[in-house]
Amino acid sequence: MVGLLPSESQWDLLREFGLRSGFAGIWVEGDDPEELARRLQVDPGSRVECGFAEAMTRYEQSLDDEVIWIGSHTPGWTHILWLSAFHTTTEAKALSAGGRRLLTVYYNGGLTELDHLYLYQDGALVNEIDPPYIDGAPVSVPEYAVYAEGLELEDDMSSTQELHLLLCMVGRITGRFLDREWFASTRTLYCVPAKAWGF
Repeated sequence: MVGLLPSESQWDLLREFGLRSGFAGIWVEGDDPEELARRLQVDPGSRVECGFAEAMTRYEQSLDDEVIWIGSHTPGWTHILWLSAFHTTTEAKALSAGGRRLLTVYYNGGLTELDHLYLYQDGALVNEIDPPYIDGAPVSVPEYAVYAEGLELEDDMSSTQELHLLLCMVGRITGRFLDREWFASTRTLYCVPAKAWGF
């Protein structure tokens, strides 16, 4: 995957599938979505196997609880789409405990604000690993620089252009970009009670 690019703009896919107002994605190393759901202290009774469209509908009907859509991303990686608001650092640390790597991307479309691509590992925040700016400082975690080749940021880029590049880097690391099959898949939707993490 190093050096590869997706067949479609990652931002265009998010926009087409209704995520232009915000995207909160978590990629966790491992193949056991159910274990990760337990770590998030989900409500087991809220479990629904569903596609993306139904997940969005159920999220729009939710009131107080957080809603996640979780499932396999590639062999060795699980993806969590946080449909309501954003996860906390505490949750990311809990999900990455036990030696796992975890990547997060968060975009607030309402404010056109893009957060860094963060790397967690073994229950701790390692650093942000954004692609470098042209003639700027290198990737902050050197072993991830290879995944950023050809994805250099520019000062005049829009936040959505940068989001596309961050998602390209995630795709290279995990072995899969976001694609139409990803949006067409069936995954598990859960509610995370507000009291679980003190939202």
